Amino acid sequence: MGSAFRAGMTLLVISLLFLALNLVWVPKLPTAQWDFSQEKIHTLSPATRQLLASLESPLDLYYFNTLHAPQKSQALERYGRRVEDVLKAFEKAANGMINLHIINPAPFSEDAYKASLFGLDDTQGFLGLIGTRAGQGAQRIEAFRPEHESLLEYEISHLISKLGHPERATVGLLSGLSLDKPGSELLALMREQFNVVELAANIAQVPPSIATLMVIQPHALPERALYAIEQSVLKGTPLMMFIDPVSEIGADAVSANARMEGLLNAWGIQMPEDKLLIDNLYASSATPGPGMPRVLHPARLHLPRQAMATTDISTWGLDSVIVSSSGALSLAPKSRSLLTPLLLSSEQSALLNAKRFASATTFDSLIDETATSGQRHVIAARVEGPAYSAFPDGFKGQPPGLQKAELIQMVVVADTDLLADTLSQARPNGNAQFVLNTLDNLAAPDALKRIRPRVMHQPLHRLDQMRDQAAQAYRKNSVELERRLEQTEQAWRRLNPLHTRLITQAVDTSTQLQALNKERLQLPIELHAFKAQAYAPVQRFERQLRGLIIVPLPLLLCLIAWLLFLHQRRRRTPAIFH
Repeated sequence: MGSAFRAGMTLLVISLLFLALNLVWVPKLPTAQWDFSQEKIHTLSPATRQLLASLESPLDLYYFNTLHAPQKSQALERYGRRVEDVLKAFEKAANGMINLHIINPAPFSEDAYKASLFGLDDTQGFLGLIGTRAGQGAQRIEAFRPEHESLLEYEISHLISKLGHPERATVGLLSGLSLDKPGSELLALMREQFNVVELAANIAQVPPSIATLMVIQPHALPERALYAIEQSVLKGTPLMMFIDPVSEIGADAVSANARMEGLLNAWGIQMPEDKLLIDNLYASSATPGPGMPRVLHPARLHLPRQAMATTDISTWGLDSVIVSSSGALSLAPKSRSLLTPLLLSSEQSALLNAKRFASATTFDSLIDETATSGQRHVIAARVEGPAYSAFPDGFKGQPPGLQKAELIQMVVVADTDLLADTLSQARPNGNAQFVLNTLDNLAAPDALKRIRPRVMHQPLHRLDQMRDQAAQAYRKNSVELERRLEQTEQAWRRLNPLHTRLITQAVDTSTQLQALNKERLQLPIELHAFKAQAYAPVQRFERQLRGLIIVPLPLLLCLIAWLLFLHQRRRRTPAIFH
């Protein structure tokens, strides 16, 4: 009896100690987390911690996440929890300088009204962030998107940085061609986001107030301006530069400066001035002249998401970019710079002599005759590394300036037509957003600029190759059909123009119109058949891959169950005989 009482008392004491540990002591213990992911995606980077340590006054972050919204997918709900974990990590690392408020706005509630008032997106349920700071305007992230997960840390850090530095960065614009008419919409967007200062073409020195320098077609600038650009870059001013072997928006500009090639080599890069890029896979349709039908233009490239660096700030949120008669960039011999491609051609591309392109009678001949090398060419790139002066003796009697820099930062685009409104309007916000993203990143504080995207996973290389081959096969077979379909649509519109009258109209049953209608129906069917045929191996491989991933799990469970059954059966058999 006594031993049973002692055992009961011991269990009671152990239970009380366990409860006391959980209720009193455990909350006071420091929390420990382990990040076993290869890319350390659950750990804030040192650059982010430096940014948080620089905060001078507290700020409030209001995270709106509508839980269990009918229109929200499970993937978006999981991503919402991921964003919440990262925000909590920011709050903890800020040491009291960030107050995080997590809000689940119910439909038609005051919280939902506030979220809408601040401009958060509710198409799939709220999943956005609002940041406020005493005496400053609010900043927002309209909606967190799973496809931007690799940029999540930068996205939140960007908002925090804007709360601390709300003033607009100063961008110096130095152009060898006029953008007032061809790029008026882009200039308007730039002036909304930045303090744009237009610099004179014969400038002798870039003002030190310029946070980022944007240079367009420097070949057409005088040598004095090139020297000013070089000295500013060597002093550490970030640069975004557009150079073009054949500029359509600056056809009248005279490219008279031969020092530009030496300046590019001093920066560790090169671009052939007499070569332009054509691409059979990414070629888009264009009108050669007024009143002429649209044809496939091999030098006007519609670059899809696959042609972009998916984890760089410059291509943040872009689906497509259009370039026209662009060049190709590469590292100069013996260069020690790091060249990170931002925009790339496909493997069905080639460099063509600019004179041959200008003398071609039809674009079709260029597509059919040009042999591709099977390699991708760099259209835009981020360049970082050491640089040297291309003016070692100074400029026109002036004493030599800076001769070298350990690190320069620039983004070089081998195309100026990307800035034209005509190309931006073809794919709204693509080209302009690329420019705005890049300028914003180049002008960002050093701590924010050093925050690198986290690569979440590596795609299957074999599957990517098969998809690219399928796209090339479809493109090869569909070029002629797309051309015929475009011509058919134009002929049909001429015979069947739009009417604005509100009364009923007779149906035109002419033989020619019936033939055109039949072809308008037949050609899309043939295009769909070509596409299905080209992508059939890819879809078959994807099904096999899914099968390899899904089937082994139930087989493994069945094997475990069968082994357990055999084990239990062997244990029972001796007992029966005993």
